[in-house]
Amino acid sequence: MPPALNRRLLLTYLTMSMVTCTVFGQLRPEGRGRFGAGGPSGFGGGGPLELLQRADVQAELELLDDQKEELSAAIARFAERRREVLGKFAEQFRNRDAASDADREALRTEVQEAFRVLNSGVEEELRFLLPHQRKRLAQLEIQFRLRGVGGLGALGSREIGEQLAVTDMQRETLRIKAIELGREFSKKVAALRNEMQEQLLAELNADQRTKFQEMLGSPFEFQDRSLGRPREAGDDQ
Repeated sequence: MPPALNRRLLLTYLTMSMVTCTVFGQLRPEGRGRFGAGGPSGFGGGGPLELLQRADVQAELELLDDQKEELSAAIARFAERRREVLGKFAEQFRNRDAASDADREALRTEVQEAFRVLNSGVEEELRFLLPHQRKRLAQLEIQFRLRGVGGLGALGSREIGEQLAVTDMQRETLRIKAIELGREFSKKVAALRNEMQEQLLAELNADQRTKFQEMLGSPFEFQDRSLGRPREAGDDQ
């Protein structure tokens, strides 16, 4: 195959992958780390330290230069503590595929508790914020988490549930509804992904499309995993 054709196929594949990942990233329940509610509040879950790294959030809070410096130091401290926590589970992570379902669930629970303790110190790291800034940041956290599938990222949290006096019955209703919405979103995303792929492949000639299909092989449905178990939208946070 001519080098130019190879490059074009590669660019097409990369473009398709990037667009698909962008869509999935936008629809992924935010406010949830890899380990659910126990995940790292400061990184990867829409927590306060993560949000404070966004330029738009910093502008909204009108952070001063000295506050930004304190933020950088707080992020570094949190990251170091997070590495220490993960280091404690390194061996178990490496062997989790060979572990039983019960052991994997026990590991998941243990990790969640470890991160819950870790996250309990985040508030102290935010002491450089003024009262009105901290209040506004809390509001932005909820808004960010509502962008998740079904909005359960915020409505399903224990903290917000307690403030709203959400009953056990309401919590279960929200959980079930979030699962239903998550499945609907998955179907829509799959359809959108296929449509995008078809439109992108339409830019290739027949021989290129055939070659690309050979490169892809038969379809495979990847399963989202959390410590070895499938995760559905609506899992408790």
